[in-house]
Amino acid sequence: MRIIGLGLLFCTAFLHVGCSFLLPSNQITTQVGKCAPKMAAFFPVSNQPPAAQTPFSFSSRAIEVAAVMDSVPILARWEDIEVSGGASSIPLLEVRQLLTERLLLTLFEVSSAVAEIVCERDRADQVADRMEEIDTGRIKQLTLISILISGVTAVVSGGIGLAGGASMAADAAEVSGGVLSSSFGGFALFAGSKQEFQHGRNVLKEVWDNPKVSELLSPTLWRFLQRQGGDGTAAREDVIKAWRQQGRLGEQGSSQEQERIALFFGPGGLYSAPDLRARASMLETLQAQIQLLAEELEFFLRELQTRMWRVPQKG
Repeated sequence: MRIIGLGLLFCTAFLHVGCSFLLPSNQITTQVGKCAPKMAAFFPVSNQPPAAQTPFSFSSRAIEVAAVMDSVPILARWEDIEVSGGASSIPLLEVRQLLTERLLLTLFEVSSAVAEIVCERDRADQVADRMEEIDTGRIKQLTLISILISGVTAVVSGGIGLAGGASMAADAAEVSGGVLSSSFGGFALFAGSKQEFQHGRNVLKEVWDNPKVSELLSPTLWRFLQRQGGDGTAAREDVIKAWRQQGRLGEQGSSQEQERIALFFGPGGLYSAPDLRARASMLETLQAQIQLLAEELEFFLRELQTRMWRVPQKG
């Protein structure tokens, strides 16, 4: 019986270690704030009228891109100069320069936003990688303990039987060992740690809440996410739809969805490795959507180049 007692004491000590799944805040460095810009940018907001209200000889796609960049008045000035026959005039060169600078600024805004999103995504992935390493080590430990308990139980119960001990003692040893072995096996199955993970600058929250003016994205990028596609849905809505289809928020209407909404779109909290992976995937989806603006800018620039070499007709 002393052997059983020592075995139980040994297993209880490991059980205490194996059940400590909440990692201390300093267990994994998350480097909060390293992804934020060094200097906060001021984005002026313009009440630009819809591009569809302005008749142009430019393509509708180019007009939409100009509206996203808040450059419709500049495009209208280009049109007026061409109609008046000033294809080689200084004013037209100035207008072209203004459009080029606005396009370049938009490219920088796309790059800046993507850099911050990628940084936040990598930060979540790095913490998730470390947590998964810790969880894997704990699972191996618990599984090994379960195997050892099973072996010790078989040896003790067999020894009692060979020594001619009471069958009740052997049965008690088998029951105790079986309970402990099953417990450790169950702990290994459901082992999972959690880590404090903060995100004060939460671009996912802005996409979800849909404020009138974004505090983290430039007005150009926000207009792009608000622009409706051919199916009548905004790009922002497509991002949220992709999150749901990919299962990043959990099953719709479930308690997991409510928990993840509060966690992902808040200032932060206790994250598990799967939660961090889901958040990283959501950031990647948003990143891909924002990068589509670069394709629109390429089309816009190509159309401008085509018109630069076109000889306009007077009157």
